[in-house]
Amino acid sequence: MKYCFYLSLLFTNYIWAQPTISNQDLLNKIEKLEQRILQLEKANNQTQKDLNQVSIKAEEAKSASASASALSLPKNEEEKKSFMSRLRIELKSEETKSRGPWTQKETWDSMRRNLTEFKVRKLLGNPNKIKGSLDPRIERVYHYHGDLNADGIEEFGLVNFFNGKSVSFESPHN
Repeated sequence: MKYCFYLSLLFTNYIWAQPTISNQDLLNKIEKLEQRILQLEKANNQTQKDLNQVSIKAEEAKSASASASALSLPKNEEEKKSFMSRLRIELKSEETKSRGPWTQKETWDSMRRNLTEFKVRKLLGNPNKIKGSLDPRIERVYHYHGDLNADGIEEFGLVNFFNGKSVSFESPHN
């Protein structure tokens, strides 16, 4: 019976016994934990720097937004109408300028007589209107028009053709 008691005691000690960790293993684990802590601290520092930069940019955007809202729309009704009218004219002028090369003075400087309709379209772009003429020396007229300098007044240019060749033209930049 004593024998069974010692055997069971030995067996339970064997089952419940913790494996022994050497000092070297323990030092290795501590070193690995220290390395992980250093990596996490480095990542945290980088995150703090990024957060500071974002907050600086947010403040700049906030101040820019405040100054833009102060400049955007006037409070007075009359000034508002004038502002909106100028804005509409300038937007229309920008739209006109994007319609093709005919809006540029340099393009009209290259224009000359005896160009075919194809070459004129290639040089100036497509016209706004194409009309016939009552003049027997002119068969077709290309009309180019739009507000090029945002003054509220449309500028006009035209090219006259006879037998498929340009015979005369008027630049909108005169």
